[in-house]
Amino acid sequence: MEFNKSVSNPLLAGSIELMKEEDTPQHRNMFVGELSKAELLSPAIVEPEPAEGPDGNLAVAPGSKVQFPMISTPDGQKFFMAFTDRMEYDKWQEKNQKLPTFALKLEDYAAMILRRDPQGNLCPALGMVINPLGANIIVPREMLAGIVSAKVAQVKQMAARQAQPGDPMQL
Repeated sequence: MEFNKSVSNPLLAGSIELMKEEDTPQHRNMFVGELSKAELLSPAIVEPEPAEGPDGNLAVAPGSKVQFPMISTPDGQKFFMAFTDRMEYDKWQEKNQKLPTFALKLEDYAAMILRRDPQGNLCPALGMVINPLGANIIVPREMLAGIVSAKVAQVKQMAARQAQPGDPMQL
């Protein structure tokens, strides 16, 4: 998670367009693959507000409180927002207060959406929405959990392969 970072995801945006044109398993897989690699912009409420640092750039003070606002559907369902680039974020920001942004990875969204409070209640967000004033792609909690679980299993598989005794790649 990086503060005020510029992001661009042309391959993710392209996969979204392909999926919207023709929703096939191949296009969905391409979308999930690009989403897994992407960094997305998320607006944040930061207290105290970021201040200009010695380098002239805005900086978040250590110990600051950071909250990621959610967007609600007309029927009250809540989602965290994710923007593929600054242009998509600016569409939302024009109609809302100007907020600083963080670049978040899929795992960051999953950590927020899948977490439980001390009483065991799940986060009220039902998932994330990518480019809510553009493509408006919803990634529900269950899909997010599946993608993250698959990534973890893949990493474990790779680690197990590397640890195989007698592997000619080991030194």
